[in-house]
Amino acid sequence: MLILAWFLADLGIPLIIRLSHRVGALDRPHTYKTHQEPVALLGGVGIYLAFMVTLVSVLRFPDPGQYTDIFAIVAGGFLVLILGVVDGFRPIWAVAKLGVLLVVTLLLSRFGVRINLTGIWAVDLALTLAWISGVSSAMNSMDNMDGAAGGTAAIASFWTFYVAWYTGAWGQPHVSFVAIALMGACLGFLRYNWSPAKIFLGDNGSLLLGFLLAALTVQCGWSRGDRIKAILVPCAILCVPLYDITLSTILRIVRGVVKNPVEAIVYCGRDHLSHRLVALGLTKREAVLVLYLFGMISGTIAVIIVRPEVKPPVYIPIAILSLMLLVAFGVVLDRAKVYPHQLPPQPAPEASREAVTS
Repeated sequence: MLILAWFLADLGIPLIIRLSHRVGALDRPHTYKTHQEPVALLGGVGIYLAFMVTLVSVLRFPDPGQYTDIFAIVAGGFLVLILGVVDGFRPIWAVAKLGVLLVVTLLLSRFGVRINLTGIWAVDLALTLAWISGVSSAMNSMDNMDGAAGGTAAIASFWTFYVAWYTGAWGQPHVSFVAIALMGACLGFLRYNWSPAKIFLGDNGSLLLGFLLAALTVQCGWSRGDRIKAILVPCAILCVPLYDITLSTILRIVRGVVKNPVEAIVYCGRDHLSHRLVALGLTKREAVLVLYLFGMISGTIAVIIVRPEVKPPVYIPIAILSLMLLVAFGVVLDRAKVYPHQLPPQPAPEASREAVTS
């Protein structure tokens, strides 16, 4: 499935690039963006098509009624993809986006894809909505540098596959196959998204990947009866996007760039993990590779924690130490000068100088 999805995405993305330019689905240069030319924005369409064709071609469902949860996740992904495509042409109000995610979450809940921590339906549904919308937004914010979001999603998909395969996904073995197909589609996309990018994920792709990864991690459950472990494992797998959006939100408030958490979330700027790493002296490619390394380390921690023989006296210190390292890393990243008031003033253009001196 990995190879087929990879091949299909590699074959189909050039066609999606042409389609994007034809219909005008392009990301144009802006002050807070790094590219200088319009870039195709329908990366999510290519990933979803490769992902879907792979699932339909390879997976065999002897009893379709047994895997309605998987069908619900795939159908929900399609709705999120359409939401992102429409938003790319005509920006949608954030509350309306949340409303769509709520509808999709209700759809998933109807087919058993729901966090089960409290046993109270309304509370668990709210937690599921918060998780899905949070991860989707986090992955959306990571689509800020060539290869950043697509590669991070590929790594997260790999760890989702590995852990789901190892645990048997507690009765959901097909979760591992869905995850590996998603990884293959991301890898095929990365060939055209790596610097210099010919296509971006766009909102359609970043929201799609965030939604699929969030839904798959909800469905796995990750443990039998250990609620703390059930929280830690998906957070470790998706640590990079979650850390990115959390750190950016906190530092925007601390540095006075915004006045409240709502403004911090909707703020658009070059202050994410990749931007901070570049500001500290790395090249863009090196910054993205650091994110990949980050994702591999956090995924390895998830593999350690999920093992049945690993009990709270072992994994809780691991979680605390990991959190302390994240805080220390955040202190280092806070040294990066990424906000407008921290940057030195730009010299005036030569033409303007001549006009002044004359």
